[in-house]
Amino acid sequence: MFSVNQVVDRLIDKIRCADIDVEPSDNIYVEDLFEPTIYQSILAQLPSKDNYEILPHPDAKLPDGGSTRLMFDLTDESIQRLRGENRTFWERMRQVFSSDALKDAILEKFSGRIKRRFNGEIPETVSIPIFYKDFPGYFINVHPDHAIKVATFQIYLPEDNSQIHLGTSFYRQEGNDFIKLKRNQFQPNSGYAFVRTDESWHGVDPIGESERERNTMALTIYIKGSNHKPWQPKM
Repeated sequence: MFSVNQVVDRLIDKIRCADIDVEPSDNIYVEDLFEPTIYQSILAQLPSKDNYEILPHPDAKLPDGGSTRLMFDLTDESIQRLRGENRTFWERMRQVFSSDALKDAILEKFSGRIKRRFNGEIPETVSIPIFYKDFPGYFINVHPDHAIKVATFQIYLPEDNSQIHLGTSFYRQEGNDFIKLKRNQFQPNSGYAFVRTDESWHGVDPIGESERERNTMALTIYIKGSNHKPWQPKM
């Protein structure tokens, strides 16, 4: 079984070494987040679809009332639904993603922007790790994220490079229009992080009908005490 501390230390090192892109708001893109054997274990042990819950978000709603996005929140209650070795693996991964050191590394990376938003301070925060499965028809309209969010670290979990075009895009607002600045590559063992501001415009293009499911893990950092729900309305 892997060392939780070693995995956390590697993630922190990747975050600290990443170059910040200040457009449209501070963000980073990182590769080789995990040791290859650990990344393959994550893919192999992703919870089965029936362990996920429907995400009731307007962007994910289908005409028949179904959803194009499912979620598995990495909590004790959810993990207890898993079986044997799979449960043990995710209990340890929960320690990784719930690490205060990891959360603090993200806040430190974007501390300048965060302090400008919160009058020179970094607010008290909580971090919530959630795994997602997105299906054909899923998309995310351009938005900056809800104001209760401070920062987000999202890990891409594809099996290969065939979904490389499904990464998150960042935009700059010009009047009533949005200009696409870049699209992250949705490649194995990669991810990105950004700080929430009024300019942190981002979105995801619709997933085509012939696409496979899109797997990710989002570690979202919220202002402590806020009503943090993964379907929280956008602002």
